[in-house]
Amino acid sequence: MKHRSIRVGQQIKEIVSEIIQRDLREKVKFFSIPHVKVSDDSSFARIYISFFEVNSEKEFEKITKAKGFIRSQLAKKMQIKKVPELDFVLDNSLREGSDIVDKLETLVGE
Repeated sequence: MKHRSIRVGQQIKEIVSEIIQRDLREKVKFFSIPHVKVSDDSSFARIYISFFEVNSEKEFEKITKAKGFIRSQLAKKMQIKKVPELDFVLDNSLREGSDIVDKLETLVGE
């Protein structure tokens, strides 16, 4: 069962990323979906969203407002009986990683 949830998570990651890039009325810039966790029964999916820009909260809000639309588009594009409930989580790991790299570069430059 675990392998199925991993496969479904990967499929959700690809399709949701495409929906956010192409189909949302309010365009979302510079984002990544690093990870999707799907429950064993595929009834729930937690989607982690990272942004490359500082204003990530505003961009993240666009996605959360469109959650219903994203789920309906996902239902049309996935070959699955029941589309899971979606939960979006703001993941700051990209920005934090970039900050660490910047700090390391300043240390090496000194």
